[in-house]
Amino acid sequence: MKHKAFLAALAVAGTLAFSPAIAATDPVVARVNGEEIHRSDVLHEIEMAGPALQQLPPAIIFPQLLKKMVATKVVAQKGYAEGLDKSDTVKEKLKQLEAQVVAETYIHKQVEPKITEDKIKARYKLLESKFKPQDEVRARHILVKTKKEADDLIAKLKKGADFSKLAEENSKDTGSAKQGGDLGYFVRDAMVKPFADAAFKLKKGEISDSPVKTEFGYHVIKVEDRRKSSPPPLADVRDQIANQLGQELTNEEVNTLTSKAKIEMFQMDGSPINKEKGENKK
Repeated sequence: MKHKAFLAALAVAGTLAFSPAIAATDPVVARVNGEEIHRSDVLHEIEMAGPALQQLPPAIIFPQLLKKMVATKVVAQKGYAEGLDKSDTVKEKLKQLEAQVVAETYIHKQVEPKITEDKIKARYKLLESKFKPQDEVRARHILVKTKKEADDLIAKLKKGADFSKLAEENSKDTGSAKQGGDLGYFVRDAMVKPFADAAFKLKKGEISDSPVKTEFGYHVIKVEDRRKSSPPPLADVRDQIANQLGQELTNEEVNTLTSKAKIEMFQMDGSPINKEKGENKK
């Protein structure tokens, strides 16, 4: 991942979910019997889905969630038609959801004004000062299934064949093949060990003398450049920094409110908590 070491420092866990406000542009992305679903509705579903789904590319997760939301809307419309929204079960669940929404709205109201540009820049400078440069290489590769295929390609390269063209024509890694096998810059731990070990042994402009075997197949590698990694520009990580600050401010607000509240907690069976043993204490 680009800027992996720098972005790792931005990972935090919040007590309540916090994310920047949704942009003003909010187009309709679906209609179900005339009822609209907006982009903000899908983005909210992504926000509620958790970190695992949030890491997926938008092009993958968006259509899947939209399809799910359309199905939910179809069924919900039928439920409304039967008056289920007036049932005690639905009213109780709505009360629980309302409390969560009120809590999140309060947090946004308290936290967002505190995420200033000066605080974002100060956090960036702090992360930048702690950044430790790592060796990076920019490499191309050609991935094939057999050692013989790889040996044949190496022989062609030694005779002057163009690496990029061979990658486009032969590589099983379809993503990089379109770029002439170019993988961009990466640090050692971004690749599987056999590939990384081989790539980092090569000098600028060198091609591997023998195929490199990994779990994916056989690779022919060419190193285009070597350098030390550098921090990403602020513009590339501004949103992550703002989110980190938001999570920290959220935790501070929740801790402050909790410390002032009268809270009684009990075991699952309703019996008192044994404070001496510290059971179930936060």
